[in-house]
Amino acid sequence: MSVHPATRASLPRGIAGADDQAGVAEASVRRVSLRTRVLGAVLAINLVAAVVAGAVVVVNARVAAGREMMASVEMAENMVREVAERVASEQGTTLAAAFPPHLRHLRHVRISLEGPDGRPAVLPADGAPANGEAAPSWFARLIGVSQVTRRINVVADGTLIGRVRIEGVPDDEVAEVWDDVFDFASVALAVNFAILSALFVALGQVRRDLSRFRCALDELEHNEFTCRVEPPRTRELADVAERFNAFAETLGAAREENAHLYARLVSLQEDERRQIAGDLHDELGPLMFGLKASADSLARLAATAPAENAERMVARAKSLIEIVERMQVANRRLLTRIRPAALDHVPLKDVLSSLVADFRQHDPERRFALETGVLADHYERSFDATVYRCAQEGVTNALKHGNARSVRIVVGERGRRGAGGMLRLVVADDGKGPPAIPSMGHGLSGMKERVRALGGSCRLERGNEGGARLFVELPIPLGHSTSAPPSSAEGTRVRSGPGHPV
Repeated sequence: MSVHPATRASLPRGIAGADDQAGVAEASVRRVSLRTRVLGAVLAINLVAAVVAGAVVVVNARVAAGREMMASVEMAENMVREVAERVASEQGTTLAAAFPPHLRHLRHVRISLEGPDGRPAVLPADGAPANGEAAPSWFARLIGVSQVTRRINVVADGTLIGRVRIEGVPDDEVAEVWDDVFDFASVALAVNFAILSALFVALGQVRRDLSRFRCALDELEHNEFTCRVEPPRTRELADVAERFNAFAETLGAAREENAHLYARLVSLQEDERRQIAGDLHDELGPLMFGLKASADSLARLAATAPAENAERMVARAKSLIEIVERMQVANRRLLTRIRPAALDHVPLKDVLSSLVADFRQHDPERRFALETGVLADHYERSFDATVYRCAQEGVTNALKHGNARSVRIVVGERGRRGAGGMLRLVVADDGKGPPAIPSMGHGLSGMKERVRALGGSCRLERGNEGGARLFVELPIPLGHSTSAPPSSAEGTRVRSGPGHPV
């Protein structure tokens, strides 16, 4: 569950802290890579299998060692009783001399002799090899088979001549189990290492393939619909790559179609504006001129009228003339907003200078600056109109919404010469800046639609030192870029109002 930042401030501290911790935990889980998850799952399965296999080995070894030891003890006991009977029947034979060497090294059994007084008897050396290396003590304790001891008295003519002590020792069996477990564990570790290495390499290849998909999605996010993903060797990912390429191609075609439609829309809007401006100029202009001329004539005729009506007629005629003059001013301003008359005849730089001069005339207490780099006199009608409208809307928003005291307009070509160049427009102010979540009003949304129709980009952000900055970039139409290098630092600067520009 996520909480909106505006709502988080109103939550109790405990709830907000728990939500933050849950968000951090969820983010940490999401950050685990696919390779880590798969390798971790394989390791966990191997560990569980090793524990289960170890438990089975311990149980089976415990049972087997106990059985082997008891069987060996019983067999050794029978053999020792036969030796004891032979010693008792033969006169002058000692127990140590008559004790056969093969009984000294029975598996799982340790046999020792004691004299009648209970002291250990020393057996002669037989040159037999010593036992092999024993298992670790912790493994022997884990098997947990206890020793078994049997004592057999050797009696000759009713006299105790010695004792034979038989001890069941599971060391040999435990050592064999340990050798088997060690060999099996070594092979298992080698196999698991090979499996994990193969998985590491294979998942690394999948990760690289997914990285290519991520880069391609980033390009799509930035409206680069020409990106394509080379199909990987993995069949499933290759199918995804084919679908992705088809999707990108479809998006590119849709974008081109939308661009053509937007461009056509902007062209139709400009044609409509031009037609409305022509109608206002050709139809409404003469009517207001005739109305003003009639009012002037009425004022002159009022001078010859009787004195009691002349003054009233002159006052009303002057009132009509003032109304007509205000209508003419409003008509000219409306014509300028709909379609600047000089846009098709005067260079774009001069039209923007006229726009700045108009803002200066209506608001002389604020400061306006225009800095122009390399600009062609004319591009295309829709292109010139879009640059003009964006500059006009940017300054208007800075004054109306940002309450700025100074505004700067920077416009010029950027990038390569000829095809592929961009025209960049920046409107910066020292106002209060845009809100955290800017509202898409008619002016800003209409401006973005115009820019997008021409294949450009438009964004509004907060300036480094406060205020707002409007960035507009438009691809220059083919054949309209200037021949001068666009990186020239020299430009034309128009200062308006008191002081220096922003």
